[in-house]
Amino acid sequence: MLEKIKEIYCKDNFIKIKLVIAGIVSIALAMIFEYKVYSAIDPFPSKNRIIFIAIALMIVFLHFIIKLNTMYEFLYKHRYKIACAFLLFVMIGKYSGSSITEYNYYIQPGIDTGRYHTLLGIARPARSDEWGSSTTYILSQGVGEDKYSYYQDSLRGVKTDMFTLVGGPALDILMLGRPFQIGLLLFGNNMGFSFYWYVRLVAMLLGAFELCMVVTNKNKKISLLGSIMITFSAAVQWWYCLDCLIWAQIILVLANLFFETDKRYIKYLSVFGILVGLLSYLFVLYPPWQVAFAYFMIAMLIWIILKNWKNYKINVHDCIVIAVTILCFGLLVFRWFILSGDTISATLNTAYPGSRVETGGRTKILYQYIYNIFMSFKECINACEYSSMLSLFPIPMILGAIYLFRNRKKEHAIFLIPTITMSIIFTIWCTVGFPEWLAKISIFSMAGASRASLALGTLNIYILIYVLGNIKKDDKWMKWWIGLILGIIASIFVMYMATTQLNLILAEPNKDYITPVKIAIASILFVPMFILVFNLNKPKCQTAFMALAIIAALASGLCVNPIIRTTDIIYEKPAAKKMQEIREKEPDAIWISENCEFQVSNYMVANGLRTLDSTSVYPNLEFFQKLLGENAKEQEYNYNRYAHHVVFLTNEETHLTLEQTDKSVWHINPKDLEKLGIDYILSNRNIYDLDFIEPEMFENVYSEDNVHIFKVKK
Repeated sequence: MLEKIKEIYCKDNFIKIKLVIAGIVSIALAMIFEYKVYSAIDPFPSKNRIIFIAIALMIVFLHFIIKLNTMYEFLYKHRYKIACAFLLFVMIGKYSGSSITEYNYYIQPGIDTGRYHTLLGIARPARSDEWGSSTTYILSQGVGEDKYSYYQDSLRGVKTDMFTLVGGPALDILMLGRPFQIGLLLFGNNMGFSFYWYVRLVAMLLGAFELCMVVTNKNKKISLLGSIMITFSAAVQWWYCLDCLIWAQIILVLANLFFETDKRYIKYLSVFGILVGLLSYLFVLYPPWQVAFAYFMIAMLIWIILKNWKNYKINVHDCIVIAVTILCFGLLVFRWFILSGDTISATLNTAYPGSRVETGGRTKILYQYIYNIFMSFKECINACEYSSMLSLFPIPMILGAIYLFRNRKKEHAIFLIPTITMSIIFTIWCTVGFPEWLAKISIFSMAGASRASLALGTLNIYILIYVLGNIKKDDKWMKWWIGLILGIIASIFVMYMATTQLNLILAEPNKDYITPVKIAIASILFVPMFILVFNLNKPKCQTAFMALAIIAALASGLCVNPIIRTTDIIYEKPAAKKMQEIREKEPDAIWISENCEFQVSNYMVANGLRTLDSTSVYPNLEFFQKLLGENAKEQEYNYNRYAHHVVFLTNEETHLTLEQTDKSVWHINPKDLEKLGIDYILSNRNIYDLDFIEPEMFENVYSEDNVHIFKVKK
């Protein structure tokens, strides 16, 4: 009997039967979870949720059915096929990780169906830059008669460059620099948005893995660890998905491939990929991350060049290929400047963000990876700003220096010297700062310390991965008891810094976020990690560290973004249907939202309405001069900026106030509506109830569940 049990338990036996049983059990458990557990959270049953839970359970069961080496070797060999299959799956299912279901709280919350809910996880109010801004701009390009035009007039209510600052898809050769959005052009908003969302996750995972493979001399296990630590770091998931980092990694991998290969067709593919990567990096157009990750690329590129210098021979063919690539890049950038020069100029001349000059210092998120493991489960205010890379900073810098000092080999020096040196520069910038003159010369003045800290964290992860992947049993290292002492010291220091700094930056409603229980849980996870990492020359310590690091990474980022299905929340609400109906009859009508948060005006943009008070990605100066009249010049500082807007009708004189750096409030007298060319007002209140409103000025064309649409009579 015992022998029979052993035979059944053995992973080499009865694999097909076990897979069938595991599949049946996975589906059964998923259905029980859906109808007996999740029904208490969400009253709308979902077949899609059953599919997700069944797949997740099946993945767990596979670890007990198939030998791990066999399974992961299969995944490695077929990683790109699996990635394509995954993207096809999410596109067919129309899944994404957006938080646009938050709109269910803003637009007719009383009219509710399962289509407006997350399938798994929770929507993130803190990510309003995603669901309340960028996503609505991108989706607006797929609506109306003139789809995917470089310029549209829905955002800001006037002709707006939808490619450059908005980051929307457009039918133009410049889409070479926006390959993640190609799905929107090919498949429309629902399927295209799914592709856009998850292709970035796939690119981050594979890009990090391939670069880690280069760094570790093709150590698959350590490369997988590095890919997971980077991809599921809290900063990557809360900011989703740090396109600058994605393209930086891809460019570095392709640059190394160009130097290593002798096959011409691979060189051509590599330089084409680099061209796409450079354009994509440029089109991110967010200097704080662009500058920071450019320095990250410089440090890594120095290593790649030095690593390949001995075996690479400069030849005429390669010089021509590089020259042609540079020429193509230059021509495409020239076209971009022709199309978007005025947009870039207008942005650079704004009060915010155009005139900002950073001098660095005072960042308080370098050590927050300790507490990022809780933010997926109990969100604190502005979790995005408090998220960091799972870098174990500053330990990797110390480990790299010890490894280099104890093992003075050229191959270690050419990697560790530039990366540690750049990490030190980043550390100075993030903690102390530079004099203004040095900040301007180095262009760090464009990279805030908190943003640069993410590039510093990424460098530290790669230093750690390098040491883990290259250390050998016979390499010189420290004695175990020294590693134990250093691990304990590092634990005390990092826990102290993380706790004190987070307490300093948390807003008053979140002052109790750090609790003794959280400190204890963080200590249980990270203290062993710190002790183990100082003894990483021992295989058992390395294996244990990897397990804990993966747990920390998944806890930090896996559950940050929800899983939703379709963009129905934008287009299927009754109010949205009414907006679309009016738009089809009066496509040139000008709209504003009144007494609503700025997300509502951007919701109107997503439905193709010309919305004056939608986010000013760059200022509509002509409109503000009309709005403010003779007061326009003296209030230029208040409106010449990137800003979200909210509007209130008032019986006072029309005026504008700046509530915060990126938010303004318009107070409009109804008598000025015609002068401003406004045709429709969407409000969350009945404006007839305002005692200064003259009813004959408006016609109520729609009222349902706290959404009111009024036509302005001319």
